[in-house]
Amino acid sequence: MAQQPNVEITEGERPRPIPQPGVAVKWRADKPGIPVGPTGTPGGGYYGTTGPDPGWGLKIVNGAILPDDDPDLRKVLTGLVLARAAALGRGPVREDLDVALILCGYEEDSPAWLIERRERWLEASPHEQRPGATAVAEVDKSQLILKPDRLRYTIRHSR
Repeated sequence: MAQQPNVEITEGERPRPIPQPGVAVKWRADKPGIPVGPTGTPGGGYYGTTGPDPGWGLKIVNGAILPDDDPDLRKVLTGLVLARAAALGRGPVREDLDVALILCGYEEDSPAWLIERRERWLEASPHEQRPGATAVAEVDKSQLILKPDRLRYTIRHSR
């Protein structure tokens, strides 16, 4: 577009030969405790092993219609959902909640030992620093990553 003759352009409004401000300088962490990469992120122990987007796991559990309206059940299910998603290296999905419900014994023909284990997890949940940690620690990791149908089959043919 051509410039109007009655508008005067100052030096600050003219096109710049080099970008201002300049290109960003590479930053490096120089304080202790700041992770400098994926390998520096704390893992294990109190931190656990988190997967991507744990907030979405909370949304899945809180938005679901559960068989019991116990807040401790929501905490246990959230722990199992997040642990399964992290074990599979992805964000939480609805299938993770289905697996968590199966592991908690909320199936029509659930064995008695699953229901007893769920009751133990629910009793432990209010006393844990990270609610659901007992459930995550006790569940077999090979079962945690199974698809729901395969998990049902495995539970039905175990013990």
